[in-house]
Amino acid sequence: MPLPVPPIPAPPVRKLLQLPGRVLPPALHAHGLSLLLNRIFREALARGELWFLENRVLQVEVTDLALDYRLTLENGRLTAASPGRRPDVRFGGSVREFLVLALGREDPDTLFFQRRLQLEGDTELGLEIKNFLYSLEQGLLPEPMERLLLRLV
Repeated sequence: MPLPVPPIPAPPVRKLLQLPGRVLPPALHAHGLSLLLNRIFREALARGELWFLENRVLQVEVTDLALDYRLTLENGRLTAASPGRRPDVRFGGSVREFLVLALGREDPDTLFFQRRLQLEGDTELGLEIKNFLYSLEQGLLPEPMERLLLRLV
């Protein structure tokens, strides 16, 4: 059963949440995200399960926080793609939708079919990414991070 969608935060709170995306350089955000994802997907990367991102660019846009990440796979690791590189596929949505996906609270199909997450670009690559996300086991996130994210959701 889907979780109820919380109301959009009041404008001052939303602006505060958007501040890091507006103040810090995008490369810094993408580098931090790639470090986190490399840790979370360490075993999958070691098994070569993210092969489909080699020389391809995934854009992840967190619309309500004004964050735009571009990631690629180089030498078996997720890295920040240069902002000028055109994305092959784009996943977009609110921070809440990405959180329920990361926490395994809802499956990717539900989020895409309800248009709570958007997929644009190379459909085949998008399906590879979606299937990878669907195959992930629970418990990939460190316990303290999972508890924090659960509170945010």
